[in-house]
Amino acid sequence: MNNIDKFTKLFLEFEVETKKKIKDKDLKLWQCIEILKDNGCNPYYDNYNFIEFCRKLRNINSHNITDNYYSISDETLRKLGEIVDEVKHPAKVEEKATHPVYSKNLNDKVLSTMQEMNKEVYTHIPIYSEDNTKLIGVFSENSLFQYIMENKEIDIDSNTTFKDIKKCIDTHKHGDIVRFVDKDKLYDDVVNDFIEEFTKGNKLSCVMVTDSSQTTEPVVGIITAWDIIGR
Repeated sequence: MNNIDKFTKLFLEFEVETKKKIKDKDLKLWQCIEILKDNGCNPYYDNYNFIEFCRKLRNINSHNITDNYYSISDETLRKLGEIVDEVKHPAKVEEKATHPVYSKNLNDKVLSTMQEMNKEVYTHIPIYSEDNTKLIGVFSENSLFQYIMENKEIDIDSNTTFKDIKKCIDTHKHGDIVRFVDKDKLYDDVVNDFIEEFTKGNKLSCVMVTDSSQTTEPVVGIITAWDIIGR
């Protein structure tokens, strides 16, 4: 089997799997690709130009538009193969999340933690119980700022622990939205959660990844709004 035949076989597989993702069976392939790309779904979002190149190349070779077949490089086959594999096996959120997760417990000091967050550019960190067995809340610069605004006066010194400011790590009292999802949720679905909240005028600041989305479970990964913007 030459490269043209391999390419044709791979692209047919891509087309079949792509159309499965769209319920409207009357849509053409290019329309399906546009919808998935506009929804931020991968590999359509990150590889849109390459996919369009392959689609047009397939059309040219299939319909023999120029009476000559365009050659297919090994690199094109390799990349198309990776895309087909990603279409068939979309990434789960745990694969894309930041880990290992930097965390603290209620007995840890606030100021030293903030210094570490500033140094390492951490925006949100999970806070656990004193024995590190139960997730208590999430600490962020914004949650602390909101707490200060609500309480007007707050004293934080080198001895202040998270237990002393426990109210500001309560995710139910954050100005930001903190969401918990299970590790097997599709990454593209999480991206769409960020987009959906943004279009509503809400701020989904981060997603905490746990085994089964329970707010008391250990956090195995984090995805922040900055991760989505960077993407």
